[in-house]
Amino acid sequence: MNPRHGRKTRRLRFAAFTLVELLVVIAIIGILIALLLPAVQAAREAARRMQCSNNLKQMGLALHNYHDTFRSFPIGSRSGTLSSYNTYGTNWRSALLAFLEQKPLYDSLNFETGSFSGWENQPFSGGNEVLVGLAIPVYKCPSSTIDPFINEPTSINDRGGLMHDYVGISGAYPDPGGRGTSVCRQSSRGYVCNTGLLLPHQVAGIKHASDGTSHTMIVAEQSGLVGDRPIRSNYGGGWAGARDHTGDYSLNPRRANQISSGDNYYHCGLTVVRWAINSRTSQANSSNATYETNTILNSFHPGVINVLLGDGSVQSIADSIDMETLRRLAAADDGLPIDEF
Repeated sequence: MNPRHGRKTRRLRFAAFTLVELLVVIAIIGILIALLLPAVQAAREAARRMQCSNNLKQMGLALHNYHDTFRSFPIGSRSGTLSSYNTYGTNWRSALLAFLEQKPLYDSLNFETGSFSGWENQPFSGGNEVLVGLAIPVYKCPSSTIDPFINEPTSINDRGGLMHDYVGISGAYPDPGGRGTSVCRQSSRGYVCNTGLLLPHQVAGIKHASDGTSHTMIVAEQSGLVGDRPIRSNYGGGWAGARDHTGDYSLNPRRANQISSGDNYYHCGLTVVRWAINSRTSQANSSNATYETNTILNSFHPGVINVLLGDGSVQSIADSIDMETLRRLAAADDGLPIDEF
């Protein structure tokens, strides 16, 4: 007799999902992913913001090493020696290269007769061709989605110079100390002031920060958009300097009488703080183009920008900061106290 005939046969029965149960599981997984994604994105942005802060810290160390060597911070922006309608020299960003582990690059550049401009009528030349398409990571905010070599409508970066995400601070308008035209003058491109620590055509040092280096901005982010456009102080590309073909527009200490409202004067690499952080609207003849002197501080960090203070520390400043406090931070010598920021 077959033994199988004498016992009951067991059959395993497997439970199966119904369509409704499957849809519920999928919906739960979708909800969990939707809850998790913002946290992942926030963590990534926090890491990018930390890297941006580290970029500024490196610039701060470089600025202080430069100061230790030359007893001042570098010229903020200067004109060059080329005979051209736009006699671009260069700005503080190139002066720091030797202190940012880029000494071979710095040594290869021609600061006397070479061009630092990306304009096709005055392209990188005289030994400075190496700057075409060259990315320097410390000058780029990792949160910014803007093409680092963009030639946007108000710039003349035809040859692909790096468009920098950090700008030097040369003062604030209106002057918080109420000194008027003795320290700020109006050109046709906005207001120019000499109350910061990175100045057009001249140097400043720690001794000029009578308000205290910990209460004075020296570099700030300019890595975001104004509306839907990048409008940063990079007219001829991020390495270019000042437009100065009609004379020396240097602002002597406490005196700015070389500049008048009819002068078509501007400088690359610097801004005079005049408008709110992360402002979505630009102002004509002030912050509406890359060749204007009061371009807006901004970033892709939600609600804040990172700034470097004169003592080398880095702070995040909310775009809701009181404008008077912001202007006092931009002026190194207005003699006024700074509220919490």
